[in-house]
Amino acid sequence: MSNVIVCEGTLAKTPYFVSEDGINLFSIEELCYYLMTNAYILDDSFVEIHLAEWIANECSLESLGKEVGTLCGKFDALSKFVTLLSKNIGYYSTEEWEELQSAINRNTRLSLNERRKIRADGLLNAGRIVMSIDEYEKILSCSSVGEVRFRAEVYHNMGVARCRLFDFARAAKAFELAYENYPNEDNYLSMLTAYKLSLSQEDYLKYLSEHRESYEDSLEVERRCEILKTNWEAQPENKFFKEVSSLKAKGNAYYDGIVSMTNELKEEYRECCRK
Repeated sequence: MSNVIVCEGTLAKTPYFVSEDGINLFSIEELCYYLMTNAYILDDSFVEIHLAEWIANECSLESLGKEVGTLCGKFDALSKFVTLLSKNIGYYSTEEWEELQSAINRNTRLSLNERRKIRADGLLNAGRIVMSIDEYEKILSCSSVGEVRFRAEVYHNMGVARCRLFDFARAAKAFELAYENYPNEDNYLSMLTAYKLSLSQEDYLKYLSEHRESYEDSLEVERRCEILKTNWEAQPENKFFKEVSSLKAKGNAYYDGIVSMTNELKEEYRECCRK
């Protein structure tokens, strides 16, 4: 049985609205969770008077709200706010509070866009692909065109996210923009691979013929695709597919297996798009 967490204060009748993410918080525990999952994009401006008043009035934590109010507008306000919460709210363990504090201290040296990229990369790694793409687009819309290497990294990771949605055409464009911003082998090979997956064989070969400088790189793409194919053949899904295929002569058993596998893959894809 898990340990019981005793909540502090009351549920808010009027939630605290976090405009940057468009979400409502209804309790001091939800605020703690938000801090933990978004530490890399927050700064001292997050600790403001409306938050202090919400804690005091809506969460019925008047003493804590007053203390938070004294931090507003001061240097290192976010770090001090977390310290204050760690002493008053038992939502996280001591180790978890220390981890949050360390994350905030590390991120004070980063720009807002760098912190946003950490968040977007985390969303991508967690499988929340659509949300990561939205975050990458926000970063690109407000970053300077002079930040070529940084923008290249953002475009590259957006391409990776597009690939995970099988959106290879837009992935290829993202990788192309990554290469234009910061030409390197990884960006170029990723672009070629996405083109190979999104174009017909005829159009892909036409592209290579028009870009003869891509010949050596195209051989590397083929080598990598062969490795992926070999890895796929060792996967249980491929084994299942072969077993189902062997039932083709038996009619219904084959089609039932195909439908089952297809539905499972569709649901997995829909889940990616929902996140």
